[in-house]
Amino acid sequence: MNKPGFSWLTPVLCVNDLPKSLEHYEHVLGFDVSWKWSEHGEFNEADHPTFACVCRGESSIFLCENGQGSPGAWVCLNVCSLDELHQVFIEYKNASANIVEEPQDYSWGMREMLVKDLDGNTFRIGCQLQ
Repeated sequence: MNKPGFSWLTPVLCVNDLPKSLEHYEHVLGFDVSWKWSEHGEFNEADHPTFACVCRGESSIFLCENGQGSPGAWVCLNVCSLDELHQVFIEYKNASANIVEEPQDYSWGMREMLVKDLDGNTFRIGCQLQ
């Protein structure tokens, strides 16, 4: 029996202060804010956002203030080449991102680095070794 495939995956990360997290994701981690939502519905500037979507390239992440899990999740993000991974590393280093582990090669055929957000969510960013 054939099982239907999934079209995409969007992790939901719990954060403690959504406005601070959005600032961090946008200005330190280089994501774009796609949309924000508040408890009152669609976000307007008078509201405090409680849910949002950030995107970078083909990847989207939902951020939820004090809900839908606990801070400290891990997410793998992949780039296509060693050059792109190096560019992300330099970008994050220049932006003073919390780089927990600089890029290194692993026996499973990946070069990866670890970066944490303000709430301890960890991004394993890597690419396949050529």
